[in-house]
Amino acid sequence: MQQTQTTGQRSLPARFYEVLEQQVQLSEDMLAILSEEQKALTAMDMQALIRLSAKKENRLNRIQALDTLLAEMTKEFRPEAEAKTAKLSALIPLLAPEEGKKVGQYRKNLARLREEILSRNQTNGHFAADVKTYLNDAITLITSSIADRPMYGLTGLSKKPSLNQPSLISREV
Repeated sequence: MQQTQTTGQRSLPARFYEVLEQQVQLSEDMLAILSEEQKALTAMDMQALIRLSAKKENRLNRIQALDTLLAEMTKEFRPEAEAKTAKLSALIPLLAPEEGKKVGQYRKNLARLREEILSRNQTNGHFAADVKTYLNDAITLITSSIADRPMYGLTGLSKKPSLNQPSLISREV
């Protein structure tokens, strides 16, 4: 029985490992970008946030393109696999033990990186939402206090206190 398993085992092309390595590198880049974004958010550095947003979009597009490429390569290796998903765990039993272990390590590493990316992205999103709420509250507070003290009356005349009107500060010395 062991003999039939080893004869049915195949080897992945070198390109498959190159794509996995690129995914790891891009995921690590994305984590670095998210860390920079967190620093820019706390510093309220809008220029950096705009630049980092473009970098994030670029990395995301590249990761998605590599996901699609992996799915196509998996379909070639395992035709019964779905076209849009690349389940590395489904490939492991079909590979030689050393190669299966290597793919398993890539799988674990990518899963860990993706979880960390998701976590940092959510943290940054919550922080940005909190800052937005804080700023909106501050603007509302400022504008409502201005609206409570209108500068002009119904007649269109200024309601500004004049020298003839009583004031709280004594003008006598």
